[in-house]
Order: sequence, then C-alpha cells, then structure tokens
Amino acid sequence: MVVCWGGCLLVFGLLCSSIKCQILPDTVDYQKIPLPFKISPGGELNPFKRQQALSFGACKINLDTKCPSDDITFFLYTKEQPSTAEPIILGSETLESNLRDTLFDPRRPTKIIIHGYNSDMDLSALVEIRKEYLKSQDYNIFTVDWSPLGQAPCYVGALWNIRQVGKCSAQLVERIKELGAEDIHVIGFSLGAHVANFLAVSLRPYRLPRITGLDPALPGFVTAIKDDKLDKTDAYFVDVYHTNAFMQGKAEESGHVDFYVNGGILQPGCWAEPRFFACNHHRAPIYFAETVNTPKGFWGWPCPSYFMYLTGSCPPRDPQVIMGEFINSTSSGVYLVITESVPPYAAGKYEGPNIEIVKEGPVDWQKYENEILDNADELQYLDRAFDYTTTTTTTSTSRPFFRRMRERLQRYFEQTLG
Repeated sequence: MVVCWGGCLLVFGLLCSSIKCQILPDTVDYQKIPLPFKISPGGELNPFKRQQALSFGACKINLDTKCPSDDITFFLYTKEQPSTAEPIILGSETLESNLRDTLFDPRRPTKIIIHGYNSDMDLSALVEIRKEYLKSQDYNIFTVDWSPLGQAPCYVGALWNIRQVGKCSAQLVERIKELGAEDIHVIGFSLGAHVANFLAVSLRPYRLPRITGLDPALPGFVTAIKDDKLDKTDAYFVDVYHTNAFMQGKAEESGHVDFYVNGGILQPGCWAEPRFFACNHHRAPIYFAETVNTPKGFWGWPCPSYFMYLTGSCPPRDPQVIMGEFINSTSSGVYLVITESVPPYAAGKYEGPNIEIVKEGPVDWQKYENEILDNADELQYLDRAFDYTTTTTTTSTSRPFFRRMRERLQRYFEQTLG
C-alpha cells in the first residue's frame, strides 16, 4: 500500500511538472520553476522495503509520519531571551521533553507560530509577530520549523507533508499541557494555517482555545473537506485574515470571524514593491503583528458575506470591531477593514463618509493583471477532486470553478481599476 501511494505521488508530481503548475513560495516572488524529474540516489522505490521518504532533488515527501521527526523542530522565545531560541526536544511519551530545563512558564500565555511553504521560522513577517508579543508582556513564544518538508518547487510534496507537521506539532501542545499550560494560541501563516488544522485534528477530543489563520493558502484546498483545511471547528475561536484572496490566499470564509483587509485581494502600497505578489500575501502577518501594540487599532465593519462585498453592498457602518490579537472572542461573521498604505498601517475606526475599498493600479497595470490571471489559471492543476470538461478550443481542458474564478477576477479589476 505504501509503495502504491508513493508511486501515485511520484506520477502526480511529474504530471504537475509537465503542466508547469506555479505556486508562489512564501519567501520568493512569482517564479516559473518546474518540479524536478530526477529521483535522487536512495529515493528509488524498493518493493521489498518500506519507504520512509521519497526525494526529488530538494523535494522530500515523508511516507513515515512518525513523531518526533528530525524534519520538524521547535524553538522557544521568551521575554528573558527575546532573540535567542531555545531548542525544544520532545519525546512521544507523557512528560518526555526538555521543557522543564527551559524558560517555559505554563502560567504565561502561549503562542505557537507556524510558517508556510518554502519558508522557515525566520521569515521576517513572522519574526515581527514574535517581537511585538515580547515587547508587551511575558509570553511563551514557540516557533515550528518544518522547512525541510516544504521546499520550493515542491508544493505537492508540502501538501502531503503538512499532515505530519500537524501531528508532530500536536505533540508539542500535549507536552506543554501536561505542565499546566491552558492559554494556548496557534498562529499559522499561508500553508501553516492548514497545518494548524491538522494539529487540531490530532488533538481531538481536546479543543484548542484559539487558532489564527493568516491568509490561509488557496492552492490545493478549494475542494478539501473540513478535516483537511482550516475551519471554525478546529478551535473554540478561529479568526482569519485575508489579504491575497483568489491568488495565494483563500477567499472562502474559514473562521468564526473573517477579516477581509482592503477588500482582501490586493493591498495598498504593494504596487510600489518589487515583490508585488509576496507583498500582498505577507501583509496578513505584518498587519497582525502591528495589532499587538498599536494605539490606533485596526477596526472592521460588518458585512453579511464576502460575496455581498464583491457586489458592492457593504458600505462602512457600525458596530465596528477591533481585529487582531485583542479581538473579542464573541465576534462572528465577515468584517471589512481599511489600512494605511505604509507603516504604521492601523487607521483606527472609520468615521468618514461611505466609501468603496478600491486600489489605484500601477501605470503598467496590464503587466500585473496578466500575471494574476495567468496564476489563477494554473491553480486548477493543483486542486484535486474537480471534474473537468474537454473543450474544442486551443485551451484543451478547463475546470468550471477556475474559469468562473478568473471571470470574477476580471470583473473585479474592471470595476475597481477601470
């Protein structure tokens, strides 16, 4: 059975390479890098031996989901040592860890930060979250580094590996709970938001107090069932922040409360950045980091649904709620937020006339529009479980969902940018 699954993954990986599916890594802007074809030495399938991993150049697909894993490491930061990471060593048995020998204090609130694809715990936007927390009060800040299992250009492998990352991260939660920790908050960015889902599933019947999803990744999750993606059943309170919907991030409402910042698709100020796509996606953790200590606050007004916003039916109105670290856990529904285009981004409560959230495009808008729409087309190849229809045009095959998504994006651009 393991060999069969391994063979299926290999074939799927090669298929994705042949059709040039492009995924935007969290640390790198838009690239056109095909998946490698060559299996590295030692990675060949042996029908008489259980395979623990498949390797494709820099890519790795773990078939053995045992925890702890050398590919998944944990580090602790505290106010006493805000810049020095303490390695956390876990065992699979009860109370088996080095936590008692670290600065971990179960009386403090605990934050667990999880990075996304082609990234690591030192991604600058996530480092800002850690720094902002440790400026304000004592926290246990844990970071999860699973970078060996999520390297570019192997997004398909990363999709497979996040199940193990979630399972092993759940082991961290179990060890800190055993020492008395109760206030536990998991924060996942991009693909890391879905790692938080698998973490939550592994902990059942225990339920986490809070999960924050920062622009949860879109590719591979459009048709996923609830247990395979972040949703509001994963914790007592799930708050989600959308900054690059329809492209790298999901547009789907995924939490008890969903904030669509500046419309949730494109962020003001990113037009001036050389890494345009990364800028929009990374604004989610950057905004969240600022919420920890901002005196102004990020405030959002309610909207019945994101679809209603896209139809122009959600002008600013009260009651406004604050987003971010200090959100009221009784908040629910969809909220729209506007920000400044440069830091500090917090704009406070909106008190002006009714507005529509619009962006001013760059002079060379056509260049960006084509890149965005082309990327939307390519996403179809990573979304499993969609039936496709053959056409007689030169595009050969297409999938109805992504065709509609592209058309909606086209209308969005026409309405907001003219």
